[in-house]
Amino acid sequence: MNFQQIETSYLDLHKAKKLLEINKLLTQSLHLQDVLQNLITAASELVNITDTFIIYLYDENTGKLKFEEGKGVDVESLRKLSLDPGESITGQVFTKKKAILFNSEQEIDESMSTMSPENYHYYLKGVHGRKIKSAFCVPIVYKDHCFGILIVDNFNHDGLFSMADMEVIKNIADQSAIAIEHSRVYNHLLKKNQLLTDSISIHKKFYQVIIEGYGIKSIIPLLEELIQSRVIYHETNLFQRNDRYFPIVRGQEILGVLELEKPFAAFVENEQIIIEHASLAMALEITKDSALLEQELHFRNEVFNQLLNEVQHYDVGRIMHYLKWDQTNDIQCIIVESAVDSLWKNNKVKEKQWLVLSIEKMLNNICNKSFVVTHTFQLIILLPGVTDTVIKKIIQEVESILNKEKIIVGIGRKTSLQQLATSYQEALRSISYAKTYKTSNIIEYSKLGMERLFHEMEQHTIDMYIQDKIGKLLNSDASLLETLLCFISKNKNHKETATELHIHGNTLYYRLKKIEEILQSSLNNEKDWVDLMIATQLYVAKQKNR
Repeated sequence: MNFQQIETSYLDLHKAKKLLEINKLLTQSLHLQDVLQNLITAASELVNITDTFIIYLYDENTGKLKFEEGKGVDVESLRKLSLDPGESITGQVFTKKKAILFNSEQEIDESMSTMSPENYHYYLKGVHGRKIKSAFCVPIVYKDHCFGILIVDNFNHDGLFSMADMEVIKNIADQSAIAIEHSRVYNHLLKKNQLLTDSISIHKKFYQVIIEGYGIKSIIPLLEELIQSRVIYHETNLFQRNDRYFPIVRGQEILGVLELEKPFAAFVENEQIIIEHASLAMALEITKDSALLEQELHFRNEVFNQLLNEVQHYDVGRIMHYLKWDQTNDIQCIIVESAVDSLWKNNKVKEKQWLVLSIEKMLNNICNKSFVVTHTFQLIILLPGVTDTVIKKIIQEVESILNKEKIIVGIGRKTSLQQLATSYQEALRSISYAKTYKTSNIIEYSKLGMERLFHEMEQHTIDMYIQDKIGKLLNSDASLLETLLCFISKNKNHKETATELHIHGNTLYYRLKKIEEILQSSLNNEKDWVDLMIATQLYVAKQKNR
């Protein structure tokens, strides 16, 4: 073995020992900045003929390669760099995850030509305006995941670096990748632990507000103070997807909405946790208030049931005091139902409560005195001493509040408090009539004619009456039934009937005579005429109900 071979072996042994020392050094700290500084130190000791060492790390949030550590450079200028994967030498090595050795200016210029003018400006300032003569780039890779790039530059000589130099740096880059991964895991755990600590602290702050009974009005200012941003609370269950709206949720039910000053995703993780805790605290507070209101609605039902069961004289005073009513007032019952499904979903208590509160607010603005209860899926409104004009306005407002619902309204007559059950039953019959005949969605019992009597009769009795009075005509020529119906609607006016049917007067006369023959009755006989009017009205109502 000659002297040169001995010297080479010595150098290889020296590098091997140095690599072992560097490996130990890289694993000594779990702090990222220490790992990167150690990587620069190690690289400069193993390749000591370089001018600069630069480390770029990939930012997962921005999708850019950013300067993190360096030697022989203007750090402030390089920090302004923001490279895309594939951009310049750095981006190319990052994308390919393979080390590249450059031994000529031409190779370097070609690879750097893809750098944006802005980035090149900051890069040139960072390397003090010097031009690279030779360089190599090594990816920092762990389990096929590239954390970043280590670049070694020389500005004075061409072709100074060899593949052996690059392999040495690649070895310590691989080792540093393990150290970086350990550092990331460690810092992630530290961050999660801090977030947990902060979360517990935030939890205590919000729940202290609840425990001390300050309510929602105090939760919002505390939230604004903690996130340093304006927040508006909307008491609504109508939630449209919006990146600035954060719902307050209980199970599947929306209890309210927090309107944020900026999108929820724009807040840092700690602030997002604060918003979530505020939402949970408000959900608890709303649920508590909801439970109290549900107790109140349950008590109202008890009062209403007592009113329906003819309250005793000694109870009237207490009920009047509770309702804040004058005992001399007439009471009128209004029932509101959905024509399609129900006014509120069975599993959404808050939805029902919002409806009750909205109706109450409207009633207080119009007549000041009212009593609202819910029964199954009905909304029942008791109104003391109000005019027909006021009732009309109230129904219009109810329709406005329930603008997305097709509703049915039944209105009972005015009664005394002791006879409230009568008005309630009349309102129920009005609802039943509206559902059966579908002539109108608002039925006032007092304005129903004899049809309210028919509605309360058994259908079998009605069918028998129709059959007895006009059954033979129904089995005859259809034009005769049409003629009779038109003749009745025109109140026996021959001229108007003939015009309506587009027939000659003689034809009408013939048809009417034929009807009398079939039915064996006289259209001029008052009793026969009334019977025919009632039978045809019942027949028409039955046909509409099919």
